[in-house]
Order: sequence, then C-alpha cells, then structure tokens
Amino acid sequence: MLLSTSISRAASLCIEKRLPFAIYMMPGSDHVIFLAGDESTQCNSDVDHGFFISEFNTSGRRIMIAPRYTAEQIIENADTIATRDSAAVKPVDCSTPRDEYDNALNKVVNGLKLRGGKTVISRVICGDAADIDWLSVAEKYFTCFPSTFRYLYYTAATGAWLGASPELLLECDNAGNLSTMSLAGTRMKSSDAAWDDKNREEHDYVTRYIVDKLLSLGINAAVGCAENVSYGAIEHLCHRITARYAGNPFIVADMLSPTPALAGTPLDKALNDITLNERHPRRCYGGYVGVTDSEGIHIFVNLRCVHFDEARYCIYAGGGITAKSESATEWDETSAKSQVLLNAINQSRS
Repeated sequence: MLLSTSISRAASLCIEKRLPFAIYMMPGSDHVIFLAGDESTQCNSDVDHGFFISEFNTSGRRIMIAPRYTAEQIIENADTIATRDSAAVKPVDCSTPRDEYDNALNKVVNGLKLRGGKTVISRVICGDAADIDWLSVAEKYFTCFPSTFRYLYYTAATGAWLGASPELLLECDNAGNLSTMSLAGTRMKSSDAAWDDKNREEHDYVTRYIVDKLLSLGINAAVGCAENVSYGAIEHLCHRITARYAGNPFIVADMLSPTPALAGTPLDKALNDITLNERHPRRCYGGYVGVTDSEGIHIFVNLRCVHFDEARYCIYAGGGITAKSESATEWDETSAKSQVLLNAINQSRS
C-alpha cells in the first residue's frame, strides 16, 4: 500500500476535525509525505517551507500549510484536538449538462474563428459523496499515475481536494536551475501516428507563451525535443523547457499561471471566454499546488482533480479549444481525462 496506516488515519482525523493538512508524492517517487498545521495567506515575497495552493487566476496569493504536526502527533492527540468551526467552500453540486457544454464550446469556437488563439473550456462531473472513503480513492488514484505529482489536501479556504497532476508549472533548485514544460494536445495513446494540426497548433500556443513570458523576465530558455507524455489511456504532447534563474521562483510561477494549457491565449480574451461560458467556479482547478523543501521549490498545475466534502464531490476536466475544435471530440476528451478518477471514486464506496 502507498499510504501507511498512520498517514491514512491522521488524514482522516484532519478531514474530520477540519485541520489543514496535505499528503503528497513527488513524480516517480513512492515516498508519501504528510504534514499538518495552521494555514496562512502569503504573497510573492514569502518563500517558506511547506505545502501551498494558489487558486485559478489569483496571481500573487497563496494558501500555505506550514509543517507543524506529524501523522503520529495527530493520532496521539486525537482526543484533545478540537473540531474547527470553519465553513469551507462547498463543491459544485450539479454536473455540466451536455447541451450547455456544446453551446458554450460552439460560441467559443465561433469567436476563435474570427480572432484566432485558444481557450480552455472545462466542465464538472458531480455526485454524492456520502459513502466514499477518500483515503481509499487516493490510494487507487495515486497508484495509477506514479509519474505525476499526487496530492490530497484540506484548508478552510479551499476545502478538500485530491489530484494527480502531470503538468509541471515550475521547479527551481537551490543552484538556480529552473524547469517548466509546455503540455498541451490530447489524444488516445498512439505509438506511431503524427499529431494532427489541431493538437499541434494548441501545443505551439503554449510553448510560445511560456518562452515569451520567461524572456520578459530576462530569462533565456532552452526548449527540448517534442515527446509524448502518457496519462492512463491518453497522452499529451510535451516540450520540456529549462533555464537559469537566481530570483524568487514565485514571481515566475505567478507570471506563468494560469498557463495557456489551463486558460488559453491571448490570456485576457481567454479569461473573458471562461467567465462568459463556464457557469461553475474553477476555484483550485487550473491554479497551482506545490511544496517548498530543502531541495528547492516544486510547483504543479492543479488539474485531474476533485473537490469534495462529506456530502458531494466535483471532478473538473477541461480541454483546449481552437477554431478547429468539435464539441463531440472535446466532450470525449474530458471524459477520458476524468475516467480513472471517477472509477476510483466509484470503487471506494463503503
């Protein structure tokens, strides 16, 4: 099992008592890290060790969980830890109807035919969470995607979220080596086939955006070779981007977020499309999540995720829309992106 008995028990107690906590696993690692403590709001100037969350399109504002308690301390003091009186944000409770999604996507496509660019449109898949064991969901979901950043966290400001992100937003070590990636374009796994024009165009928007943003900060980046990154039954087109940087990594992260892979480009027009055509609030989806530790800072885009409480859950899934997009194909893509998480949820009902 990935999650030890003590970590599972401590996380369950934190959820029950509304104590801020996080469980996370770095990409490629089987080491599970647990931390719990008080949450605080930080700005760009702060770079403290701990787990942090930035919601969608809230540049410069982060919720930080400082490591104060171990799993063993939570368990040992369970009887004396008071349940916190905090009204966390509740998940969206109604799935996106198919006709509403089709109408929104067609409006966006018509606008993109006139102006060009890309907009990411998401939908939500919601359900009853009354009998779901979320630590069992985490165990199943984390096992499926060992190459991702896997996380489960709760804060009063965000509620409880679980996800497995394949997308690195920014990593910067203590020696000043900076890494990021352009990850856009989605299809079912195909060993030899070339990527179609729609997906290549979508991906190129993201790569150009990231390189230009870094250059605006005086950072000259190197773009690696194209590669395919698998995520369950689907794969994405990816370019890894590296550079040298001696400044505050959060300044770069907040300039890159939200990325074209989660919002679109031009950014202002894409954000306007999202505001006009998505009825659900994105909250943490499309923002970023990560950790600062002794090695540096590791930041990942908050996606392939679910927001949940004791009554409801809400899965988020999106896709990059261009003038060449078709609603049926995009709907199927969002279904494929969310299927493994949905299976893990359904298999974990008590």
